[in-house]
Amino acid sequence: MHGQVSTEPGGLTRLWIRHQRWLPVAALIGALVLAVVAWMLRDYVSPTKVAGYPGVFLISWVGAVSLVLPVPAMLTVCGLSTKLDPFVLGSLAGLGESLGEWSGYAVGYGGHSLFERLPIYRALRPKIRSWMEKRGGLLLFVVSAIPNPVFDIVGVAAGTVQYPFARFMAIVFVGKIIKGLVIAYSCHYGITLLPWVE
Repeated sequence: MHGQVSTEPGGLTRLWIRHQRWLPVAALIGALVLAVVAWMLRDYVSPTKVAGYPGVFLISWVGAVSLVLPVPAMLTVCGLSTKLDPFVLGSLAGLGESLGEWSGYAVGYGGHSLFERLPIYRALRPKIRSWMEKRGGLLLFVVSAIPNPVFDIVGVAAGTVQYPFARFMAIVFVGKIIKGLVIAYSCHYGITLLPWVE
């Protein structure tokens, strides 16, 4: 009848519903692939081989996406701060890191069903979800903007409780850019004040 709105889902919606259950698997596989790529690039992103802005972006991305691979991205930013523009340097480092942090979220999102099998996770999940809903944005911003070793844990936690991905990336992007700029400018002016450092 004319004037009636159909309640049947459209083609794209039906396709989305049908394949939605595979999203966690795809996210987990994607994170693992990125980790493997980061591991394969480990010999090409050492601080001694980083050259210019593309290298800074790459080493920052690899350091973030690898989760466990130790990559001294911020030390590289600091070391190059007297040779390159600190604003561009810090911005590219922050961009690379924020894009790479997708992997931690993907591990949490993709491994959600696996975490559900752990009694300790099932016990803590309501508290984690409540905390992320109330203070998740602030927590993500703080651990993004301040150098610390726990960001990956927070990123995985955000993925497990399915914290909105767009919000996650936006907050992490702002925090990482701030961190990159602070480190680049701090090292730039700090190093140049030392007369024996060329």
